[in-house]
Amino acid sequence: MNQSNQMKIYPCGYSSDAALIMHLMQSHPRMLLIDTRHTPFSRITAWNEPTLRATYGERYRWAGKFLGNQNHTTGGPISLVDADTGIRGLVRYLQEGHPLILLCGCREYGMCHRSAIVALLQKTLPMVQVIMPDALPQLECVQCISIRQPWAWILTHPEVVQACGIPPKEVENREWFTRYRGPLYLHAGSQVDDSLFDTAGQLDHWYWQRCFGARGGQLARQMPQTSAEYSRKAIVGKAELVNVVKAHNSPWFVGRYGLALEQIQPFGPVLNYPGAQKLFAIPKMVIEQ
Repeated sequence: MNQSNQMKIYPCGYSSDAALIMHLMQSHPRMLLIDTRHTPFSRITAWNEPTLRATYGERYRWAGKFLGNQNHTTGGPISLVDADTGIRGLVRYLQEGHPLILLCGCREYGMCHRSAIVALLQKTLPMVQVIMPDALPQLECVQCISIRQPWAWILTHPEVVQACGIPPKEVENREWFTRYRGPLYLHAGSQVDDSLFDTAGQLDHWYWQRCFGARGGQLARQMPQTSAEYSRKAIVGKAELVNVVKAHNSPWFVGRYGLALEQIQPFGPVLNYPGAQKLFAIPKMVIEQ
């Protein structure tokens, strides 16, 4: 291993670099996500510690215990909790061959404590390569939405639904509104809708019969029968988001808002990729590859 080629750090703020962070973690299996926030909490659920840990497992490391800014809430001068210990940890990861993302939520690097961490790391390890997000090629992104199973399956199998005498699901229920219109990739989330499976993970046929009668029973028999059979954490389809409505004549509409979809088609083979809340951007090159 050429160690110098591995000693790369990418200081990123998720408020501006969210798609890039996801792309880097997807593209580099040895990349570690080093969370430098003093408190690893965000109003955006995707950037809370539990979500990041669930998404990236051991590749996510919270380093705010040592590298967090003690004055992050007061606006005072940057003061790292225990810089010596924190920098030693980063050096060890780099020497083990892990490229690192130094994560914070701040948009402005020069005002963020990441800049202090990088300065100390460069002093300790002069050969480290600091790669700023704006030095990388700009990512052309597409929009995606994460949907729990089996709803993602229902959306991407309109021919099966229609063959059972039920109108295809062409509306996705949400509690929020978006002004976005255009291509929308469909992502199967990490969780299934537990209300549609029993405690052993078997599909609940009674739900579909209650909604659609005998036709619903026929549909249930055509669906994968256990929760384990459904794709998760993967892009499984593509559609065109044409409108967001508050009323819809579809039997599938139950939400406050309905994302009206057209040209729904499965995406195959499915593409493993982490999801996020609401609409989220993914690099177009990921889809093309």
